[in-house]
Amino acid sequence: MASLGKTEFMVRHLIVLTAFALSPMAARAGDIAPASVIVETEAGEAIADASVIFTARGQTAVARSDSRGHAQSPLPGSAHAAIGAPGYRTITVTVNPGAPVVVRLVTDAKVIGRVTVATGTSHDLHTLPMTALSLDPSMIRATAPMTSDGLLSLMPGFDEARSNSQVTNPTQLRASIGGAGQDRGLVLVDGLPAENGFGGWIEWPAISPLDISRVEFMRDAASALYGSGAIGGVVDIHTLAPTTLPKGFVDLSAGANGGGSQVLSLGGGIGRAATRLFVSHAFDGGYSAAPPGYRSGVDGLSTARTDDLGFAVRLPAARKDRSLELSVKTFDTFQATGRPNYNDEESGWQEALAYRASAGGSTWQLSGFARSGLLINSADMFPQKPGVPLYRQTIPNQDDGVIAAWSHATGHDALRAQTAMRVVNGSYTQVNPTSGALQSQGGGRQAHASFSVSDELVSGRFDVIADLHAESVSTTGYTTSAAASAQRFGAASPLLAVRYTLSPALTVHASEGAGFRTPFLNELYRRFRIGAQQFLGNPLLGPERSTTRNLGADLAVPAGRLFVELTGTRVSNAISFVTTAPDVSTRENIERTATDGYEAGWQGDLGSRWSLRATYAEQYARVVSGPASDLGQRLPFIPAHEGSLTAIAHWPSGVSLALSGTLLGQTYADDLNLQPLGSAFVVGATLNVPLSPRTALALRAANLTNQTYLTSVDRQAEPARLWLDLRTDFGR
Repeated sequence: MASLGKTEFMVRHLIVLTAFALSPMAARAGDIAPASVIVETEAGEAIADASVIFTARGQTAVARSDSRGHAQSPLPGSAHAAIGAPGYRTITVTVNPGAPVVVRLVTDAKVIGRVTVATGTSHDLHTLPMTALSLDPSMIRATAPMTSDGLLSLMPGFDEARSNSQVTNPTQLRASIGGAGQDRGLVLVDGLPAENGFGGWIEWPAISPLDISRVEFMRDAASALYGSGAIGGVVDIHTLAPTTLPKGFVDLSAGANGGGSQVLSLGGGIGRAATRLFVSHAFDGGYSAAPPGYRSGVDGLSTARTDDLGFAVRLPAARKDRSLELSVKTFDTFQATGRPNYNDEESGWQEALAYRASAGGSTWQLSGFARSGLLINSADMFPQKPGVPLYRQTIPNQDDGVIAAWSHATGHDALRAQTAMRVVNGSYTQVNPTSGALQSQGGGRQAHASFSVSDELVSGRFDVIADLHAESVSTTGYTTSAAASAQRFGAASPLLAVRYTLSPALTVHASEGAGFRTPFLNELYRRFRIGAQQFLGNPLLGPERSTTRNLGADLAVPAGRLFVELTGTRVSNAISFVTTAPDVSTRENIERTATDGYEAGWQGDLGSRWSLRATYAEQYARVVSGPASDLGQRLPFIPAHEGSLTAIAHWPSGVSLALSGTLLGQTYADDLNLQPLGSAFVVGATLNVPLSPRTALALRAANLTNQTYLTSVDRQAEPARLWLDLRTDFGR
């Protein structure tokens, strides 16, 4: 495949670049730099605008870290440095002239955390006018998930907690947030869309869990900020950032049925540029993934292989308030279901850039990406002739976008404006794998253009956020028989959110926002099947529109944070599969769906050794107007209730133990609620034992109680399995 050739090309050249970056010849000899520090998070990401107070011989000077986290002392000789930043504990170190001292700040549990996903600027979770959560580096490292979608099971309201991206058909890996329904939640990686532009599925194999440094989650009407698809909320995943210091880690794991992974993360400087290389290979030894009703006499164990490769470089200009980051990522994954001619293979390539500049209270950002992908889906003649080839679908797609944003903060007012353009091209071709004869085809082009403006005003006890997003979408396409009618949709999505501070510890908030989602090309023009069931596209689909109202409260106490939220979402012209004949489902616009529910959660400390995160959500997501057979039925893949419990203990020796439990409520795979996926309480555990200051051994256990449930109608969740993991960090 073309992506594999690119991967080999990158490996050869990146090894040369990285070796040069880490060689002594890459640095100038003889110059002794003034005393300085590099301020980072626990995950090694630079912290900009940290306060650094240098003290030497009775003199004091204050400096701010730049976009690389670097702050230099204006005082001669050695100095004491007190380093602090909002949301982190202050640390004092001694610094000497020469190489900078790397200081990693620890998250302050009392602050709970900060996110940018809700407003575009850093905001304390407790004082947001909407409910948001985050996973920090210590939580991610302690829980050590096997997949990135598994990590998000810790987020209440992320409805895909039962997904298993290692063995699930890639086209079924979709996002729902807050019970709004499939494809009504947006997932971002470093601010760029993680979903496939043609089909809407989330490309989880392209996101290695060891490449994640932080996760931010907002459960609210997010279309006013992010546009089409963010009806129920948004998740923003941050990956490890480039660094100027030579450092990284090697991670090796081995587990069930010969599975395992090998990961290398390596950072270093080329001149004043920061770089990072990430390489990952993972193999799942498999299990019997076909559930009863989808098994045959020719089935074996399902297996999966995933390869990820990424390289990023950040180029600071002469002025410290400007930076340019360039990155390239590629992935390739293959899933063998265990039955001949019933497999999925996907690969992708992405190039991206991000430019950032700030001056006088204003910040300008420009980012762009070019992405290409290929999915090959093979199906057999199950149940009549299991293992005999039925068809092979080839789905190439291209996705290009650019985003420009400006923000300005003055006192208690923060204004932000953003414009974006995105063009998606994609198609599918289905042939008989034996004869090569064409069976069906379809595809098209979709162009998005949008503009949004947001204003946050803080006055006294009030914090008010007003957003407005305007978007225009045009679509052209074709099916097997003819060209489809061209379509053009547009919508304005406003949001108003208000927070009132009753006391420093207690806040209440309310919001109302509109949403918009245009159908994906995949929904308009592609057909497929699962077993005997056929699923048809519909080129006449129109866009969804929604209204979401939330009411919540947030209580911050010395030990942590308690929050509760009531939510209601109404979706008009909801896109969903409707059973139109025996063994036939067709995508249609359903007149109206409704979701009502609540969520509550706690995050904080239990004494000096244990920390606890506990969440629970109930949601009643159903069809309230539409086909008679669907009225009152629950929305597919949306559980009636869900929850998670994660307890982490740390001992002075460095040993940590993470215990997690995820409650998966009953849900269904079809519109008539005839295909239940089952409910379960899934327990996992991770024991981390340091072998040296830089090396740790981890034992991970998945599904300890060996619960049996379905992740999709033709896939069964993994049984109880154990993994052993060895990680070594190196460099400064």
